[in-house]
Amino acid sequence: MKKFLLLVPALLAACAPAYTGPKPGPNEIIVEAVSTLPTRSKLSPENEAGVMGFAMISALLVNNFRESPTRIGLPAGYENFTFPESEVDSDKLKLLSAKEEPVHIKMNLVATNADTKNTVNLEWESRPIGGKLLSVTVKANSTDTAVNTRTIEDRLIAQFVKQNGIRLIASGR
Repeated sequence: MKKFLLLVPALLAACAPAYTGPKPGPNEIIVEAVSTLPTRSKLSPENEAGVMGFAMISALLVNNFRESPTRIGLPAGYENFTFPESEVDSDKLKLLSAKEEPVHIKMNLVATNADTKNTVNLEWESRPIGGKLLSVTVKANSTDTAVNTRTIEDRLIAQFVKQNGIRLIASGR
C-alpha cells in the first residue's frame, strides 16, 4: 500500500502537460487553460486556451471591481482599475492575433488616486503558446513611489491562477 501511495505523485506528474519552452520572463506565468466550453465547440485546444485566457482575465477584473482596491495592493485613496480615458480603443484592449488565429490580447487598465492624481498603470497580456498552454504577463507601474507594484502583480497573478480551469505550469518569479 505504501508503494502505491508513493507512486501517485509520479503518475500525476506524468499526466501533466510538459512545458519545454524557455523559462518565463519576469511577471510572466505559463498556465494550462482547461476549457469549460461545451465539448461540441469544435475549437482547437490552442483556440480554446486563447478564449479561456481572455474570459478568465475579464472575470477576474469584474470581480475586482466589486472588491476593495486594497485587496489587490492598491493603497488607500486609489479607485479600482478601469480602462483609461482615451478616445483610442487600442489604448484599452488590443487584439494582437489575426482573425483566424487563437485569441492573443493585451489589456491596459489604470487606477487613480482622486486626491493626488497619481496613477497605477496595469498591462495584462494573454498569449496562446501551443496546445492548452498560455503565457500570461502582468506588468504594473506607478507615478506614486509609495505604491508597491510588485505586490499588485503578485496578487493579481495569484488570483488568476486560483480560478477554475487554470493550472500553473511555470512562473518567472
